[in-house]
Amino acid sequence: MTSDSQQIEALIRGFANRAENKSFLLSNVTDHFLAVRPSGNPITAEGLVGMYNNADLIVELSELIKIHRLEANLDWGFAAFTLKEEFSYKGEKNSDLSSYSMIFKKIDEIWMIFWMQRSSGTTDLSTWNQV
Repeated sequence: MTSDSQQIEALIRGFANRAENKSFLLSNVTDHFLAVRPSGNPITAEGLVGMYNNADLIVELSELIKIHRLEANLDWGFAAFTLKEEFSYKGEKNSDLSSYSMIFKKIDEIWMIFWMQRSSGTTDLSTWNQV
């Protein structure tokens, strides 16, 4: 049997693998999931997957760099992590080192992603060493 932390880490790794599995979110989020994009606008899992499947967006790399924080209580969890993301949108290349925050909820003994927020730009990884 895997621990709660291991199950949450598996969700993070599954999400990070967007270059190969763009629809991961659909079966791994709660009914009330929302993600807050760098613009500040929230979006549903269906909306995000629609963005990932848009022909104008080509995800070349989505790699987990580090999980900085991971906490799991009885039925709630939290994680902060950094992804290296390389993609092009309408031919314009992007290379981001983005920070993510996720809140998880355990429903019927299964961990699900409840909330997500993504930073924009490039994360200074040394900042994580100061806390």
